[in-house]
Amino acid sequence: MTSRESLYSLPIDDVLACLNTSTSGLDRSDARKRLEEHGPNELEKMREKSYLLEYLRQYLQFFALLLEVAAALSFVASYYSPGEGYEILAGAILGAVFINATFAFWQEYKADKTVEALLKLIPTMVKVRRKGKVEVVNAREIVPGDLLIVDEGDRIGADAILLEANSLYVNMAALTGEAEPARRIAEIDPCDDILDARNVLFAGTTIALGNGLGVVYRTGMETEFGRIASLSKEVERRPTPMQIEIIRITRILTLAALLVGGVFFALGVASGQGWLVAAIFALSLIVANVPEGMLPTITLSLSLASRNMARRNALIKNLDSAQTLGSATVICTDKTGTITRNEMTLKEIYLSSGEEASVSGEGYFDDGIISLAEERPGSLDRLRFLLLAGALNCRAMIEGDDALGDPTELAIVAGARKARVRVDAYRKVGEIPFSSDRKMMSTVCERVGKGWGEGGGEGELEGESEAGKVIFSKGAPEVLIELSSRLIDEGGRIQPIGDVERRRIEARAEELERKAYRLLAIAYNEGTDESDLIFLGLVAIMDLPREEVFDAIRKCQLASIRVMILTGDNPLTARAIAEKVGLEVEMALTGDEIRTIPDGDLASLIKDKNVLFARVRSEQKLRIASLLQENGEVVAMTGDGVNDAPALRKADIGIAMGIKGTEVAKEAADMILLDDNFASIVAAIEEGRTVYFNIKKFVTYILSSNVPEIVPYILFFFLKVPLPLSIIQILSIDLGSDMLPGLALGSEAPEEDIMERPPVGKYERILDWEVFKRGYFFLGAIEGASAMAAFIGFLFLNGWHYGDLSISNTLLHRQAMTMTLLGAVSCQLFNVWTLRSWEYSAFDRGLFKNRLLIVAILIELIWIYALLNVRVVQLIFNTAYVPTGYLWLLLPFPVLLFASHEAYKSRIRKRGR
Repeated sequence: MTSRESLYSLPIDDVLACLNTSTSGLDRSDARKRLEEHGPNELEKMREKSYLLEYLRQYLQFFALLLEVAAALSFVASYYSPGEGYEILAGAILGAVFINATFAFWQEYKADKTVEALLKLIPTMVKVRRKGKVEVVNAREIVPGDLLIVDEGDRIGADAILLEANSLYVNMAALTGEAEPARRIAEIDPCDDILDARNVLFAGTTIALGNGLGVVYRTGMETEFGRIASLSKEVERRPTPMQIEIIRITRILTLAALLVGGVFFALGVASGQGWLVAAIFALSLIVANVPEGMLPTITLSLSLASRNMARRNALIKNLDSAQTLGSATVICTDKTGTITRNEMTLKEIYLSSGEEASVSGEGYFDDGIISLAEERPGSLDRLRFLLLAGALNCRAMIEGDDALGDPTELAIVAGARKARVRVDAYRKVGEIPFSSDRKMMSTVCERVGKGWGEGGGEGELEGESEAGKVIFSKGAPEVLIELSSRLIDEGGRIQPIGDVERRRIEARAEELERKAYRLLAIAYNEGTDESDLIFLGLVAIMDLPREEVFDAIRKCQLASIRVMILTGDNPLTARAIAEKVGLEVEMALTGDEIRTIPDGDLASLIKDKNVLFARVRSEQKLRIASLLQENGEVVAMTGDGVNDAPALRKADIGIAMGIKGTEVAKEAADMILLDDNFASIVAAIEEGRTVYFNIKKFVTYILSSNVPEIVPYILFFFLKVPLPLSIIQILSIDLGSDMLPGLALGSEAPEEDIMERPPVGKYERILDWEVFKRGYFFLGAIEGASAMAAFIGFLFLNGWHYGDLSISNTLLHRQAMTMTLLGAVSCQLFNVWTLRSWEYSAFDRGLFKNRLLIVAILIELIWIYALLNVRVVQLIFNTAYVPTGYLWLLLPFPVLLFASHEAYKSRIRKRGR
């Protein structure tokens, strides 16, 4: 029995017999039975998310688990040492975990809902022939054996083998990525790859031109559309660099906390403090070592980065993916619509007389102008008549803000509008359709008015008929040149085409084709015959690069990011576009060529050379992404079609097109490009790099405040001093005074040279030795000294003697603890300013550019005032009023911290030079 996969290679009668149908179609009862047998014609929905499980999963993130363990330890400490505030600490930590989980979930939930709004499936209603009658049915109800009727503009509902095809052209971009409409025929077309079979219609593609009738032979997930969609599910998604780094940070901080706790537990026991006292002290140190505010600050920072990206037309579906972009070393991008505008534009005109014109403006709606290189008498009329002939020979229309029809024809119609050509002087009365065999089409018109130029009175040519029928033709230059026996010369006279003129026109056509223009010739004649034509000239059309892409490519080059074009278009056009936007192409390979290259050789090629890939298929994009990753690259891959989904999932960051992207591509991607613009990818990478360095800065900021929280406990345990800092005061730093300034650091604007640095290394860590050194041993050490100097200094100035523990819980003790707290907080105020840049001076960042930082500092100052003066705050946080005369103790250390860190950064800059 013949496999349904190979039905397209059989005669039509055999196809109908295998599907047990006829040219009249199925009857309704048979269609119902087949629907039960094969199921609805729809793609399997991505597994429905359980948002409850998604929410609960936020509590199982590594850092969240660390905080939850810290909360549990706080409850244990509270049990054995009641009244010390450990239960408040535990509740606050759990509150931070709850807020973080809820916020992170809400951000991803909103992104999911935005994606759902963008998704579009195959058509809901289609036309079928059943028992000889045309019926409109829901696309879900199409079954194998149904006769599917398709017309221009229709989206195809299932895979079908053609029985009839009338000038039928299909846009296959959603499936293959090829921009050019592909011709379909109702004849056996044996080939190795079903996607090359010209007698097959594929679900999810659209009819660009013509109409046809096909017998459905595959539906739902059995279609080519469905097969590629299922393939994308099999590709395993790799964890993002941020997910890996969060796990690593959690492990390091856990080990550090346990190590510190274990060491001091042993020291406590050895010093005779007792097992219980030593254990509670060790638990206190472990909890103090855990930066409770880090996780919510990272989440909020990623959220701010995602919001900034959305403002720049890049929708991030997963917060962790925001930072991944900063590590991208290669962008694999499509050409059509991403690098280019996805709007064909008429750019050059070559008249049969040898006169040339250039066309300004881009796209269909730009009010550009047409400029003749050398204007001669009558040359403007000759140019307008050529555009009139072209426009009358197009089905495309531009009405208001709508552009309907074939992109190439739209370019001609737009050109005619720019030349102020009026087409109402002629009425269409017939058409000879385009076919790939003839490579031309013609329209028969009648003259019904006078004048076709601006103002109506202009536009008359020698020999132009005032009545009767005229045929206007457009098509491949080699075809129309051959069919033309005459041309219009520079004097406006109709002259025979000699060998010299023919060679001149052919040479100019070759020049324009080498520049990757899509070239059409235009001719006309009196009557209705497509022979003995009068040649009018050539029009050169191109899908132009977006204006902003050139600067975006230059940014990538400065940022050491490679840009590779992977397109379904032909290599000549792709190479020309690449060169126009400043991409150096050392080698262009087609899909057929890379099929013969072993993995090892191909991996070496893409490692050492700037390769452009044309005519590539979905499995080849997936292969290229895999080989790039094996070479150590961090890959950002763009795509819009179903064929792109596997590669989008495989890439480190998959980027789907928001305007022309399919549902499957959007589901597979990590980011959706809302404007389909390559420049928006580069803007998102800039934000990704920024968020990486911002997180590095605020991790240093948060770690540095851990030291003044730990040191007081160590001194209290081993020296005869009152407790310098309470648990609730530690909490006020971690989840209070540090949070908003830390978030402000996370929202810092990109540094000026952010896109002139190499990509963030694949193995470059946020929590590296430099962060530890600055956080704990440099800035943290100064803050610890500040806190203890303020505490001890205040006590000595008020008559305290070393070893006197009787002041515990007195007003003097509360005042001294307030000084400890203010010593840490005042240093953090200066710390946040100097950490605004990792390498450059804080003064280079501008005093008022970060508004959130200004707000954070104002709130911090209000908080300091409240700690000193507001009774309710004093009762909760165990603080007291400190006379102004003692606050000078706080001044030296913040200034020392700021000045020493600025000097340290200056030395780094000098070493870098």
